[in-house]
Amino acid sequence: MDLSQIVPLMGDEELTAYRFLATTGGATMERLSRSLGWGAGQTERVLAKLRRMRLARSEAEGRSAWTAVHPETVKLQYAKPLSGVIDAWQAQLDEIREQLDSLSGLCADDTEGAGLSPVVTVEGVSDIRDVLEDCAARCAEEVFAVQPVGRGAPALARDVVCRESGPMNSAVSVRVLLPHLSRYDTEVRDCVGQILESGGEVRTTATSLPALIVFDRSVAVLMDGEDTGEDTGRAHLVKHAALVEFIVHMVVSAWATSVVFQSTGGNNRIPESLTQETKTAIVQLLAAGYKDEVVARRLGIGVRTCRKYIAEMFGDLGAQSRFQAGWMVRDHMLASGLERAVGDHNAA
Repeated sequence: MDLSQIVPLMGDEELTAYRFLATTGGATMERLSRSLGWGAGQTERVLAKLRRMRLARSEAEGRSAWTAVHPETVKLQYAKPLSGVIDAWQAQLDEIREQLDSLSGLCADDTEGAGLSPVVTVEGVSDIRDVLEDCAARCAEEVFAVQPVGRGAPALARDVVCRESGPMNSAVSVRVLLPHLSRYDTEVRDCVGQILESGGEVRTTATSLPALIVFDRSVAVLMDGEDTGEDTGRAHLVKHAALVEFIVHMVVSAWATSVVFQSTGGNNRIPESLTQETKTAIVQLLAAGYKDEVVARRLGIGVRTCRKYIAEMFGDLGAQSRFQAGWMVRDHMLASGLERAVGDHNAA
């Protein structure tokens, strides 16, 4: 429905005529036409529209003087029909949502041989933004966000947790989990400041997790830029109870072993303990088959830095392949160096 059918919009001509009537206290059609330099037909058409807009009136079907109507009076006249239209649209939207929610039952946990996937892939920045804003608006209690800010993080995820105003209720608890190295990123520190000021919590972890947001432990949105290297050209909406529960378990487990975000005070030099920890995580991801770009994004570092670390580790380990390096890290580094590095880091 076009709102102009209910509330006609004022153009330049109508605004000019209204100003003349308001400042002069009223005028006949002939005087208005003569004063504005308009023809009779143009003047009659403009006055007729002002009357439809309820902003001007005249007695005797327009043959007497025209006077301007105060805008505050017109506001009250429009309020009731507009409110009715808004209520009707809201009712229709609620009905559509109920119908779509009922269709989601086809993907229920105990549905055997269901034709629909329990994970819905959403493509395109606009559609992904709509999904995130809808989830945020419906969220009532808590949000868990993993790597929503920093190098390689999707801008849409950052908007959910960092912006000062948005669809999410201010009473919603926000917890953000970032890689350890993100604390040495100036842009990340600025975003973290906004999150903390709004009452959110931010922690860092050595655990490698993809960028994702969980709303009220019932809906998860996985931000997928890994295949294209682009900023969130695709996302995966998960409502399947068992899958969401698994995702929440992984995030909560990482949160339990994480540390409070500590500002470096402008110092961007990464300590050796974190460098070694990052190298260990890199080899683990490489051994799992991830590409360099994906590894860098998961750990919040640049691709060049990631490849530099890879070259250094291969040289230190004497490894000839990524898979071999992964096994060597597991055998020689996780048992000793990583535990000592994390202990030194937490004590620092």
